[in-house]
Amino acid sequence: MPTDEIVSFQINSLLEQGYFLFQNFFTQEELTPIRKICLEANSEWKIRFPDPNSVNSAYLTSPDFCKSKTDRESLFRFVSEIKILELAKNIIQEEVYFLNTQLFFNPGSPNKKNYWHRDLQYLGVSEEKQKEILKSSKVYHFRIPFDPDPGLEFIPGSQSRWDTDEEYKVRMEKDPHKNYEDLPSSVRILQEPGDLLVFSAHLIHRGIYGGSRHSFDILYTNFPDQKSNSDFFGQFPEEEILNKLDHPEIFRQET
Repeated sequence: MPTDEIVSFQINSLLEQGYFLFQNFFTQEELTPIRKICLEANSEWKIRFPDPNSVNSAYLTSPDFCKSKTDRESLFRFVSEIKILELAKNIIQEEVYFLNTQLFFNPGSPNKKNYWHRDLQYLGVSEEKQKEILKSSKVYHFRIPFDPDPGLEFIPGSQSRWDTDEEYKVRMEKDPHKNYEDLPSSVRILQEPGDLLVFSAHLIHRGIYGGSRHSFDILYTNFPDQKSNSDFFGQFPEEEILNKLDHPEIFRQET
């Protein structure tokens, strides 16, 4: 099958199912320096937020966590690398914007359960508004495992629809259900270092804990973030770094 047909198949599968695993997308040489920077920033984050139930850190490109300007520039170069951006543009099929970074790890508490969720439910808006956002916005995680990742579970196609009755009761823990119960039709995707797992933030999904789980997520969208968010969290590049990047346009923000 010609390369363009393979890419078309991959993108179509991703848009239909909500996720796709691009195996061996990165070389070890590409990941080694980024792994070091991210793990150091993650350690700083954990010092500030020592919650044993945490499963991920965020805003790792902020100088609060990534303290070296050289390291921040390296991270911003990585998240705006043309190889990643071309894929993001093929998926989003609109202008692409950077939103945030996260690093996923195992919780410190042995009592923390794997929980089903949509990222939408944490926006602090009504469910009617969430349904509107699901139809209009595009938010994709580009997950990059630094160590073998025991996996993410997805409900395929759920990024394009609202929950079934069973899914809703489990996800929202309507009595007597809990959000860690198994759901039918779920698919588990394991990842290895070098892989790139792209998935819609609108999917019903949950992470699987275990091993030495350290997976770096870059979030891309079809809308620019509000500048007030970056003023507060500091996750966007300062002018000095922005001027050095090949693709500064992905860091545009709404004022």
